Amino acid sequence: MKDIYLVLLCCLFLGTVSQANATDLKRAKVTQVVNDVQVISGASQTEKNAVVNDVLAMPDILRTGAASRAELVAEDETVTRVGANTIFSFDAASRTIDLKQGSLLFHSPHGKGGGAIHTGSATASVLGSTLMVSATPNGGFKVISLEDGVQIKLANGLHQHLEPGQMTFILPGGNHLAPIVYFRMDELSSHSLLINGFKKPLPSLSLIDHEINKQKKLIKSGRLRDTGLLAGNNATPNQVEVLDPNTVQTTDNTPNVKKALASDATINTSSLTDRKIPTPPTRIFFNPSFKLANNPYFANQTFRGFAALDIYFNTPGVNAPTVDVNMKNYANKPEFDFVAAQEIYFEGSVAFSGLTANNLLTFVAGNHMVFQPGISFTANVGDLEFITPALSTVDGVTFNNSLGNIGITSGDTLNLNNVAFNLSESGQLTLTAPNAINLTWDTGANNGTPANTTLVTDAATGRVSLNSASGSLNVTGTSIQAHYLTLTATDGILLDGAGQSFTATGAGSTISLNGSISSPATVTVQNADLSNFSVVNIAANTITINKVTFASGSIENFATANGRVNVNGSRISGGLNIYNSFYGLTPITSVTQVTVTTVPGTTPGIYSYGTGSGCHSHENDSEGVNDNLVRKPLGHKSANLKLAAKSNFKIFANKK
Repeated sequence: MKDIYLVLLCCLFLGTVSQANATDLKRAKVTQVVNDVQVISGASQTEKNAVVNDVLAMPDILRTGAASRAELVAEDETVTRVGANTIFSFDAASRTIDLKQGSLLFHSPHGKGGGAIHTGSATASVLGSTLMVSATPNGGFKVISLEDGVQIKLANGLHQHLEPGQMTFILPGGNHLAPIVYFRMDELSSHSLLINGFKKPLPSLSLIDHEINKQKKLIKSGRLRDTGLLAGNNATPNQVEVLDPNTVQTTDNTPNVKKALASDATINTSSLTDRKIPTPPTRIFFNPSFKLANNPYFANQTFRGFAALDIYFNTPGVNAPTVDVNMKNYANKPEFDFVAAQEIYFEGSVAFSGLTANNLLTFVAGNHMVFQPGISFTANVGDLEFITPALSTVDGVTFNNSLGNIGITSGDTLNLNNVAFNLSESGQLTLTAPNAINLTWDTGANNGTPANTTLVTDAATGRVSLNSASGSLNVTGTSIQAHYLTLTATDGILLDGAGQSFTATGAGSTISLNGSISSPATVTVQNADLSNFSVVNIAANTITINKVTFASGSIENFATANGRVNVNGSRISGGLNIYNSFYGLTPITSVTQVTVTTVPGTTPGIYSYGTGSGCHSHENDSEGVNDNLVRKPLGHKSANLKLAAKSNFKIFANKK
C-alpha cells in the first residue's frame, strides 16, 4: 500500500482486548483471481497459476504481481482479499499469518477477521470484523479499521483498540504501541481495489458506507478537520512520519473544474445536464474530486458533484410552485455535493428526488447561502447538509427529509426564524455555528426543537438563543453546547434533558430561562445536568426543578411571583419547587439550603426571590409534582441525526 493521509491529532488509547485465537484460515478457497496470482506449494515448493476454486492450505504461499489481486473465502466465511505485490502464508503451528510484503483485507461476520499477523520484525494479534493490514518497509505493518472496531494485542500484553476510521502502526520488534490517527474513509473506499475491485461486493460494504457517512458528517460540520497531510510508512511510539503532500497529491483543479467554478448555473429543470443550464463544458465531477481554491474555511476539503460560481434554484417567473430535480442517476454515489464558489440562492421551493437513505446530499456555498422566505426544501436522503462560512439567516422555510437527518452549519452566526424541520422518526437535526445560534418562533403554541437535536457553538464563547414570541417553548431531546444559553417564552418553558448533554466551559457560563411572571406560566427543568454552567437564572410565575444537578459553587437565581420555596413537598403555585435535585454532590433536601431574598444572589448558592406581583395561578397547592411535570412535547415528528483501500488516505483532526 502507498502512503496514507492522516490526522495531526493523535489519540493513544489503551483498551481491553480479548485473548482470541487467530481466524481459522487453515484452508481457504480462491473465489477470484485478477492478473498474476501464484500459489507456491508449502510441501513441494512448486509454483502454479492460481485459478478459481483452488484451495490454499497451510503452509502454502500466495503471491500476487503488479496490478494483481485475489480473493479467498474460508470455511467460516472469513473473506481475505490480497492486494498487488503481496506475499503471504499461514503458519499451522503458531496460527500466524505471515505477511512478507504487500497488503491484505480481512472480513469476518463474527468479528474475527485477521489473526496473529507477522511481518519481517513485528507480530501482533489483530482482530476485527473488517480491517486491513499493510506491511511497511521497516519490517512493521499498518492496521486500518473499516467498521465495528479492531482489537490489537502485542506479545508483551499491551493493548490497543481502533474505532472505524482510525489506523495505527505495529512497530518493528512489536513491543511498543504507536499513535492512533484518523484517515479519510471516503477517499480510501473510493480508490481501494481491495474494497471495490472484485466482482462480488464485500459483505460488510453497507456497514463501511455507514461509517463513511458518519465521518463525512463530522467533517462537514467542522467537528473533524481534514488536515491534508500525508503519513509515510514510518512511525515511533510518539509520532508518525508526515510527508509533503505536494509531492504526492495531484491538483484537482483541472481546467474543466476551474471553468465550472467561474461561471453561474441556474437550475429550473429536473435534469442537471439540461442544456438550459450553462455548461462550460461540464459541471459534474466525481473523479477526481475538487476543492474550493483560496477559501480558507474549506481548506483541504474535497467535493464531488455539481460545481458553479453561483447557483440559482427555481428562479422567479420560471417555475411554480416547486422545481423537482431528479437525482436518480446519482443514487449509486454515496455523496453528491452542490458547490458554489460564491453564493447559492434558493429562490423558490425545490425538491430533490431519486436518492436513498444511503446518500449524503450537501449544499456548499463558498460565501452566502440565501433562502427565499416561505419556501419549502425537500430531499429524502440519509443525510442532508447545508454549509456556509458566512452569517446565515433563514426565515419561514420548511425543511423536509423523511429518510434521515438534516444539518445546517454556519462559520459565523446562524439565525433561524419560524423554520420548520420535518424529519424521519430516526433522523436528527444538527445546527452548528461557532458564534451563536438563534432560533425564534412567533407563530403561537408548539414552538421548540424537534426531538434528537444537537446545537453546537463554541463552548467557551458561543451563544444559543431560543425564543417563542407567543405561546410556549419546549426543548426536549436536544443536546446543546454553548457558553451562554437563553430560552425565552411569553408562556411556559419546558427544558427536559433526558438523555442529553448541556456543555459549557470557562468562568461566567450562564443559562437563562425567561418565562412570564405576571401570568400563570411555568418554567420546568427536569432530568438535566447543568453542572457545566456557573450561573443559572430562571424567571417565571412558577418554577419547577426536578432531577437537576447544579454545579458546586455556582450561582442559582430563581425569580417567581411570591418567592416561596418548596423542596420535595407539595407544589407551590407562584413559587419555586425543587424535587430530587443536587447542588454539586449535595442533595437538595431542605428549604434551608435556599436563600430567600429580594434580589438576585451574587455569590455561590441557591436564591429565591419574589417579584411582588402576587400573581397566583389558582392551582391546588396540594397537587403532586407529577401533575406539574407532565408536558406534551412538540408536535414535530421525532427527529434524529444521521451524519474505505487504495492505500492513500486523507486524514483529519478534531476541530474545536
